[in-house]
Amino acid sequence: MPTILVVDDEESIRSIFQNILEAEGYDVATAGDASEARDRLSTARFDVMLADLMLTEESGLDILRFAARRDAEMSVIMVTGFPDLATAVESLKQGAYDYISKPVRRQALLAAVGRAYERKQLVAEKRRLEKENAEYQKSLERRVEERTYELRDSEQRSRELFQEAQQAYEELKQAQERLIRSERLAAIGELAAHVAHGIRNPLSAISNSVGVLRRDLELEGDDRRLLEVVYSESQRLAGIITDFLKYAGPRPIQQSPQQLTEILDDLLLLLSQDQRAGDRVSIEREYEEELPLVNADAVQIRDAVWNLLVNAVESMTSGGSLHVRVRHVSEADPPS
Repeated sequence: MPTILVVDDEESIRSIFQNILEAEGYDVATAGDASEARDRLSTARFDVMLADLMLTEESGLDILRFAARRDAEMSVIMVTGFPDLATAVESLKQGAYDYISKPVRRQALLAAVGRAYERKQLVAEKRRLEKENAEYQKSLERRVEERTYELRDSEQRSRELFQEAQQAYEELKQAQERLIRSERLAAIGELAAHVAHGIRNPLSAISNSVGVLRRDLELEGDDRRLLEVVYSESQRLAGIITDFLKYAGPRPIQQSPQQLTEILDDLLLLLSQDQRAGDRVSIEREYEEELPLVNADAVQIRDAVWNLLVNAVESMTSGGSLHVRVRHVSEADPPS
């Protein structure tokens, strides 16, 4: 079970974080000040630490530095109620993995802790592989030494042994270089895909809004031409992002509890401003009360629902009514 340490001088914050994380299966310990945090870190190991930047007696950066000395593999997330770029950069320089601002929404908290725990696992796995690699290299060197000693009286055999050892070393070196390159490329690709996914939805909102301005504003001359340029360039950028995401492949699924009706309301608002819907398609909603949360990837479920809505609108070439119904269906209930 992943272990989490929450360090905050506000008891209410500690309690909220502990309740949210324990509900997701984490083993959570708390500390109300720097001294208690040091005691916790000195007697136990944690996968992730959430530390308030502004504690009563000391700075959260002091706890960050202490934690880094105690356990370099632990991921640390700094939390602050007064976000500032300088403090964020300083936290990252001191070894923090992430930096989040209060108030922290449940989904954002779980996502940050999930990423931090995944990073801790990757660091531990990297160290394990490095240890195995070092042991293998020592074993290889030991075998070379043994064989060299056994065949030292044979000049010809010694030359053959040297060639074998040299080839093995080159292969090992090339394998290490390939591993380093692949890790770097994978990290860059994952970051780029994540950024592209994050840009696509805001870009869609901008494009739809510009489309509404094109339809409703009566502009002339340079003003009209500039508006057309903004619209065409936003469409072109959307195409570039779509092509990039197809090339980059699917991003890793990151499931978390989602409120489906909130996602639908956001997307239906965008759809109502989309030129494909316009005034010719009316939208009706029918939501069942007290719907449970859906465990899904936030980005992928928005993409999937948006594609369904767009397909529905595009199929109504002469206009019509789009009826969106959401209800809870158990496995025993027949589909309708």
